[in-house]
Amino acid sequence: MITIKELIKSNNEKRELLTEENEKYYSNLLVYIRSRLSLSDRSTEEVLMELLDHTLEGQVEGKTAEKIFGEDPKSFADELIQQMPKESKREILQFGAQLVTNVLGLLLIIRGLVILIISQFKEVENSVYLYSSAALFSTVFIAMAFGIWLIFKAINKTVFGKNKKVWRIELVGGLAGAALAASVMAVSYFYKEQGPAIPFPWYWSIFIGLFIWLISRVIKRKVDAN
Repeated sequence: MITIKELIKSNNEKRELLTEENEKYYSNLLVYIRSRLSLSDRSTEEVLMELLDHTLEGQVEGKTAEKIFGEDPKSFADELIQQMPKESKREILQFGAQLVTNVLGLLLIIRGLVILIISQFKEVENSVYLYSSAALFSTVFIAMAFGIWLIFKAINKTVFGKNKKVWRIELVGGLAGAALAASVMAVSYFYKEQGPAIPFPWYWSIFIGLFIWLISRVIKRKVDAN
């Protein structure tokens, strides 16, 4: 069975055969449908490939994508989305596990590197406080997940607009980043040194972080192979 990654690659290659008008119409459909995070990834890519094949077939016959799918691409896409299967619980769990392990691994690696660099100039506290660390990680994860959802929501709202107002997406992205930074700073400042202190030197932080990050890569590879 062809993988999702292969479907995306094939889609990217075939899109180069579209005329400028058809490419613009189809790309809007693609972005709009892919921005629906609740849909099954495989189903999304298979439907997009079918739409692309229909567009290319019509193009050979001298038809435009607008003539094939209609003058209201948003309504057409909404009808398609209603018929498409949602992400399964297994896929949601895999995505969540991949995101959690990726974020946790990177945080531990960054922590280890920061302590290593600063320790060259002054003495650094190696211990982590269990409750504070759990609160900080939860804040980062929730803020990132909300930021991703917010950005995709903004894309979904603007993709079919006459003036796509890219600045709105950039503004939402900037606000999401600022909210993430503010949340992390607030938790670090107001909820520090809470819970039992556990010695955790920089080398263990980097080693465990790399191990967890590699787990996230394995999960991602498994998801891509589905």
